[in-house]
Amino acid sequence: MGMWIELGIFLLVLIFGRHQIWDVRREQRKRSQQKSDSEA
Repeated sequence: MGMWIELGIFLLVLIFGRHQIWDVRREQRKRSQQKSDSEA
């Protein structure tokens, strides 16, 4: 039983981590586009 709980927590952390990284990448892309727009 305990193994399943640990597995569930591990999966949650994994999914949450990927979500965070995805958000950061999207923000960086948005910021770099704004920077190139203002420089042009």
